[in-house]
Amino acid sequence: MTAFAIIGAGAIGGYYGSRLAAAGHDVYFLFRSDAEYVREHGLVVKSPDGDLHLTEINSHEDWHEIPPVDVVFDSVKATANDDVAGRVAAILKPGGTVLLIQNGVNAEGAFAAALPDDATVVGATAFISAERTDRNVVEHFANGQITIGEYAPDYGVAGITARLEQLSQEFIAAGIPVQVEADLLAARWGKLLWNIPFNALCVVLQATTTELISNSETLALVKTMMNETIGIAAADGKVIPVEFVEMLLEGTRQMDPYSPSMKVDFDAGRQLELEALLGAPLRRAETNGAAAPTISAVYRQLRFIDERIANSN
Repeated sequence: MTAFAIIGAGAIGGYYGSRLAAAGHDVYFLFRSDAEYVREHGLVVKSPDGDLHLTEINSHEDWHEIPPVDVVFDSVKATANDDVAGRVAAILKPGGTVLLIQNGVNAEGAFAAALPDDATVVGATAFISAERTDRNVVEHFANGQITIGEYAPDYGVAGITARLEQLSQEFIAAGIPVQVEADLLAARWGKLLWNIPFNALCVVLQATTTELISNSETLALVKTMMNETIGIAAADGKVIPVEFVEMLLEGTRQMDPYSPSMKVDFDAGRQLELEALLGAPLRRAETNGAAAPTISAVYRQLRFIDERIANSN
């Protein structure tokens, strides 16, 4: 079986790591806090796909406690990437894989630069509604699919590699639905089509996703930002079909009122994943000569909000 290290065992890492552990893999969870509590009480997942209670769990509070693993499953916030990228190589077996399950764009290159040449970096996006509701409890509400793609230098198209196929098989066997993508950057832009407007506007307007799409003015703003995202992606060489806009909006209408991850961080007084979600895409837009005036304006508002959070901590 494959040995996994779950770095960032919050809702996302806790959910997927628990599924992998229940399937028989050796899984080592790194918690920022509550590691001892989880060791004593186990990790509980409440899910419409079946509840789990892992009573014997490898729960750690220090990187040095984690043995070498085949796959480092990194689900920390992008704001911690500088610290995490420098630590990963120490716990990765030769020829191992780093699975970077984050929002945004550009992080894979930094991780690849910090790893040995024989390591593989796989980017991933999660389409899931989940929340860590207690010290050892993760509640999974809906969805759960992971999209994975292998990173090649400068986001070249890596194709469907043997490593992707192996990871896909392991996830499916653990009850995790997977979509394998030949083009990681295209997958990143596809997720940003939803993440850019909804994460940003839910913070700026202090709203849920349902409120945004139920009001004609804010819905128009969401659509404008989506169309600008399509334009940025096109300038980056990636085509997002325009019909995806209505498809994503309809999917959002079917959701319960939801606060995206940036809004959750704002409510908790944490700094925002602003650069990964808006800053890096806008820099790619500038490099490629794409205009995104609405996204740029909202980004400047969020920078003000993020600086205020930083000064208050």
